[in-house]
Amino acid sequence: MFTVFFVGTAGSGKTTLVSTFSEWLEREGYDVAIVNLDPAVDYLPYVADIDVRDLVSARKLARKYKLGPNASILAAVDSLIAHADKIREMILSLGATYILIDTPGQMEIFAFRGSGPMLISRLSMERGAIVFVIDGVYAKSPTGFVSSILLSLSVQFRFSKPQVNALNKIDLLEPEAVERITAWYEEPEDLMNALRLESTLTSKLEIMLSEKITEVIASMGLTTRLIPVSAKTGQGLDELYRVLHQVYIGGQDYDYVE
Repeated sequence: MFTVFFVGTAGSGKTTLVSTFSEWLEREGYDVAIVNLDPAVDYLPYVADIDVRDLVSARKLARKYKLGPNASILAAVDSLIAHADKIREMILSLGATYILIDTPGQMEIFAFRGSGPMLISRLSMERGAIVFVIDGVYAKSPTGFVSSILLSLSVQFRFSKPQVNALNKIDLLEPEAVERITAWYEEPEDLMNALRLESTLTSKLEIMLSEKITEVIASMGLTTRLIPVSAKTGQGLDELYRVLHQVYIGGQDYDYVE
């Protein structure tokens, strides 16, 4: 059993990607199940095999304790810890090979509080991985890209799991833009040059910070490819599966191969 946690900022297309990828896996003949781990979501484009809203509802907590939107989501996500063992048992009972776990849309609430890493740890099975979903529209500018990668590194640091970075919404980008973004990911020097060219559009402080962050990325040896995908058209899902399969069969010691 392989648990894949989809993490991304609000609006990155994370939930849609979960839906489209599950459909792709099913068409390819794989046994897949979906877990909704967002207690505050109003609409889902898929039918969840396990829906934590049946256990904890942010909306109900808001009414019961007279909480605001953010406070109710915080309370709901933290409350999931008490149900972690039950959720794990429910996941095991599904018996699927691939378990796609859709995490809360408010990434900062899930990733940067104690409850997020605890849930990731408790719900991971024999193998576990993170798919960090990057909004391609936001990442098409150099500073937007650097901000996205910084968040990705933060998530990887928080969860300590093999992580795959997916550049979503490529259907909204020109092919040249996709190539440019992937080049930034593979060649930090190209990214730093792009940041310098953007210096007339942003403050010097932003550029300086972005360049320092880029140096950190380069020094960490972040040379694996960014996987361009479209949750709308399904483009790139075969490549996403191939890389995740490498994680599945290799655990922590996986690698990306051409």
